[in-house]
Amino acid sequence: MATISSPFPPSSNTSYLLLEPAMLRLAGCCFLLLLLVSGLDFSYSESQCELVFEYFPYCLEFLTGNYYKPSRRCCGHIYKLNRLANRGLGARLICWCIEYMVRGTEPRIMADLISELPAKCQTHLSFPISEWMDCNSWIVDKNIRTQSNE
Repeated sequence: MATISSPFPPSSNTSYLLLEPAMLRLAGCCFLLLLLVSGLDFSYSESQCELVFEYFPYCLEFLTGNYYKPSRRCCGHIYKLNRLANRGLGARLICWCIEYMVRGTEPRIMADLISELPAKCQTHLSFPISEWMDCNSWIVDKNIRTQSNE
């Protein structure tokens, strides 16, 4: 019978420092803490934003001030995004996708035009539009958008 020799000196305690359950738990906790502190948002991915990336750009000419009114196609896509916010993707994901798309671009979207968009398209917004906001702080209930105070 062949014996396997260990490169470590024999000891009465056969568990090694890296294999101890307590050490593994500590390493796992440290890794999770680093992820939380890093501020990375792993909850959404670009691939989930395909429809937003397809629909929302038609409104950018209006929202950046290049056109005085949104195009019919923009309004049609806002209607589609509202449906997705209520029945599909959800308002937070749409918010995140829009932020991802427009953050740091020039010209920037104008807040006053965002507020005009629902009236000019004769609809409502079931999702927030912004360049810099916490999409997790928004609650959409019965087509009324409100910012939570949590």
